[in-house]
Amino acid sequence: LTFANVHQLRVGLAAGVQRAIIANQLVSDADLDGLDFLLRQHPQVRVWFLVDSLAQLQTLVDWGARRGQPRCWDVLLELGIAGYRTGCRSHEQALLLAQAMAESGVVRLGGVECYEGGLGRCDSAHDMEAVSALVRSVQALVQQIDAQNLWGGDEVLLSAGGSAVFDLVIPMLKTQVQSRPVRGVLRSGCYVTHDHWNYARYLKLVEAREGLSESLQPALEIWTQVQSVPEPGLAILTAGRRDLSFDQCMPMPVRWAARGHSGEGAMQATPESWKVKALSDQHAHMVFDAEGVWPQVGDRVALGISHPCTTFDKWRWMAIIEDDGRISGAISTHF
Repeated sequence: LTFANVHQLRVGLAAGVQRAIIANQLVSDADLDGLDFLLRQHPQVRVWFLVDSLAQLQTLVDWGARRGQPRCWDVLLELGIAGYRTGCRSHEQALLLAQAMAESGVVRLGGVECYEGGLGRCDSAHDMEAVSALVRSVQALVQQIDAQNLWGGDEVLLSAGGSAVFDLVIPMLKTQVQSRPVRGVLRSGCYVTHDHWNYARYLKLVEAREGLSESLQPALEIWTQVQSVPEPGLAILTAGRRDLSFDQCMPMPVRWAARGHSGEGAMQATPESWKVKALSDQHAHMVFDAEGVWPQVGDRVALGISHPCTTFDKWRWMAIIEDDGRISGAISTHF
């Protein structure tokens, strides 16, 4: 299972996770202290985190020297993309880092990781070419690391896969080396709920490339009520920036039910003209065609979102809703 930080890892270990990747660089003493504590509490657990520079490797050396209790960390080398986020920027830089890792005594190089999501343009021709180039770079690096016998584990972990063009990194995850078995780890986190716009449009291309008639469906909605209809063509809903994602696009009205109507069949698709045009902290400003169906005070409106991550971190718990609108349970969140 993949986590973003040591705090999330702690939640995963409490749930029984035995093998985990922290898909981030750890650089602070607080993070290293926290991971060290968790590994001492759970000696059977294996945890890998990312390293992408000699400077970061030196922080691991320094941490051990200050603590007087050196630890050999399991790590993955991250190969990055120029102009994007973390990761070595060249094959040469990455190979030098792998060599330094093997000589350091403070890390075991368990594999190679990358993140291809930033390359996506929602254009299959472009995306296939760009991601394939990254895949070839990783494969070449992996083969050279293997030839120089720089691995520190009994298998090689190869990991990639955002939630947009994840199918295009599968060839990388299947790369074979001569010295030991390979395990591919796909990290497409948003598959858990999917979304209503950004990943939905990318998924249509995945379905076309893979010949699928259907696949993931959006499962995360924010249910609101119509609080006020102060003027023709404008309704104010009871959810805003504090409640839902709006980093990819404005929330989208997808279903609604008239006040007092419940049960299967009560929810219906929203009229096409209903659109959220603005958000306040705790209100959504939904416009509609005044010549068509008017939302009424007390009506329920379900909003689709993009993307799910920045809605999850706004809620301590989320209700599980059945098709007939009945609440059947809940999940807790730990972002």
